[in-house]
Amino acid sequence: MAENDTITIRVDERIEQAIAALTRGGASATTAIEQAILESARRAAPAAPTEAMPDSIDSRTLSVRRMLTRDQLQEFAERGYIVIRDVVPPDILAAANAAVDDQLRMHPPQEGHAGPHFMFPKWEEEPALAALLRDTQAFSLAEELTGDGAMEYPWQTQIAMTYPPYTDDRGMPHIDGGMRRKADEPPRTFTVLAGFFLTDQDDDDTGNLYVWPGTHRAHAKYFREHGPDAFTSYPDIKLPEREQVRGRAGDMLLKHYMVGHNVGSNTSDSVRRTVYFRLKVRGHDATWRQILQNPWHDFTPLRPLVSAFEENDDSGR
Repeated sequence: MAENDTITIRVDERIEQAIAALTRGGASATTAIEQAILESARRAAPAAPTEAMPDSIDSRTLSVRRMLTRDQLQEFAERGYIVIRDVVPPDILAAANAAVDDQLRMHPPQEGHAGPHFMFPKWEEEPALAALLRDTQAFSLAEELTGDGAMEYPWQTQIAMTYPPYTDDRGMPHIDGGMRRKADEPPRTFTVLAGFFLTDQDDDDTGNLYVWPGTHRAHAKYFREHGPDAFTSYPDIKLPEREQVRGRAGDMLLKHYMVGHNVGSNTSDSVRRTVYFRLKVRGHDATWRQILQNPWHDFTPLRPLVSAFEENDDSGR
């Protein structure tokens, strides 16, 4: 933009919510206001020309807005997940790993433990972990799936670790939030899982998350046929071949809530570290029955892309 160009910023509920989220994340009120205004200005400004990300970045170089490509949007719609490279710069990544170290000192696994180890700090308890989502372009990238300004910051963080040697032999996926729930309790659904690789998981069996691509559409079809209240156990669907999600430290995973997944094996020499946030579109909780039956309910920008395959699985309703 030219030096004298101006941007009109609409101070509305979104800025108020952004300020509240930032202060919960550890920022001062003054810093929160400044960041919220800058974010609103960024969204109001004309889109910057696409250019390659530098080979080495830190949090001070993130001035060019990254956007998902049409191919990435199509892949997410059809397969239910994508991995986006180099979202987290080295300084924020190092601070996040240090925060995991602090959590481990408070909540260590048993001596000799092998397999998954989870910790669930609240969003405001670990600002360095919240920064993965808040102080990078991760949140705006996630909102490209749901619409600008559609989502809210989460209240909880999940640290997922897998200690070797561990082999998962269950061979079955799950969907978060509804398994073994009581019939009169709503499931704990959400919109999209945002995962951040704190360690390299670019080879198989390094603690990689297992996913069953496309099952978000198969699950929705099942719940349309059997009703959303059938979500008390895993749906009886034909499963595709599972895949291991690959990524390097600093990459981000975006996964549709209803894609079947599970903990993966770790036969490497290092402990797998991933941080997850469960993101929701505003007003999500009140529409969980519709969400279970329509995989595009929370994903307005994806609806024009699904016509190529919605006739096959009847998921577009």
